[in-house]
Amino acid sequence: MGKHGHTATCVEYSDGTDQVISAGLDKKLRFWDPKEKCENGGCKSVDSEVWSMSLCGVYVLAAVGVMVDAYDLRNLKGPVQSKDCSMDYQIQCVRSFSDLQGFGVGSIDGRVALKFLDQSKSGAMGCAFRCHPKLRDRKYHLVSVNDIAFHPCLDTFVTGDNEGYAIIWDAQSRKKLYEFQRYSNSVACLSYNHNGQLLAVASSHTYQEAKETEGASQIFIHKTSNLTMSKSPQQVEESDQF
Repeated sequence: MGKHGHTATCVEYSDGTDQVISAGLDKKLRFWDPKEKCENGGCKSVDSEVWSMSLCGVYVLAAVGVMVDAYDLRNLKGPVQSKDCSMDYQIQCVRSFSDLQGFGVGSIDGRVALKFLDQSKSGAMGCAFRCHPKLRDRKYHLVSVNDIAFHPCLDTFVTGDNEGYAIIWDAQSRKKLYEFQRYSNSVACLSYNHNGQLLAVASSHTYQEAKETEGASQIFIHKTSNLTMSKSPQQVEESDQF
């Protein structure tokens, strides 16, 4: 259909508007008509490289530096919102809530923020907390949160970081519920199936740090019915591996 002037980092497809949306390190958002194979919504310039993007109903959310810009796919004149996510460092990932009422972001310094799109609900779950600090040499070492997945039925979410840890959290209390056994590579991507009974964890080299050891990429499938809810962290063994 076309191309970006630099690395294309993410692509989304909207069923509601039949559009393909792409973003890249050229600081551009591009909106495409897949049938005509051309841009039908033009090209939008943003203030920084776009590392992550997520659909939230009729909105597309783009992580731009420490902010999240929301565009209405029905009217692409400009962002309808630009949300301050209380981050000091670059946002690495943005993911919509399962109910499409808001979104979560993860930063390169191990922080996660949860935000509502509706300004009147900002106090209900508007928060930011340190999600992935790891103790090293008796000091906390913060690592990038590479992905977030929200459970489609429960009020929980899972985060994955650059040192191979995946953790399930309670969305309301921000308490850790489970910590999976550490993966050999970074957790690059996470995804639940439609009813939340399966969780896929992709473990892969992410090329973010020079000391990373490049190994074979793997996908682990966990049956969430095997997990017993607990308010104290647990380690959960891997189930199936592909």
